[in-house]
Amino acid sequence: MKKLLITVNGKRYEVDVEVVLDDDAIEVQQAVRPVQPTATQVIPVKPAGKAPKPKVKAGDSKTLTSPINGVVLDIPIQEGQEVGENDILFVLEAMKMKTNISAPHAGKIKSIHVKLSESIEAGRALLTFE
Repeated sequence: MKKLLITVNGKRYEVDVEVVLDDDAIEVQQAVRPVQPTATQVIPVKPAGKAPKPKVKAGDSKTLTSPINGVVLDIPIQEGQEVGENDILFVLEAMKMKTNISAPHAGKIKSIHVKLSESIEAGRALLTFE
């Protein structure tokens, strides 16, 4: 048994782990009883999937909303500009990672609702198409 300290979502857990296969001594131990978790709390983990596309508010294909919380780093477009589908409209920073927000469809930018360096929340309107 090895005792490990694991951090999940900022919470630290002390767990006991039974080593079945060790890289140093390649030896497989067979368990004759079912293995019981020894952690004080079991946290289900969702499998990683594709990153969600920027979503347009339900019923309103003219308004683009932010899919994440973050800070606006770049706005490479201007009001009145024509954009194509998948053109980059905004660059947001969240947890030191840059995320490009792309156009869900082609169109003309009517108005931009955020400014550079502004902190925004998921669901916030970013822009409106004509």
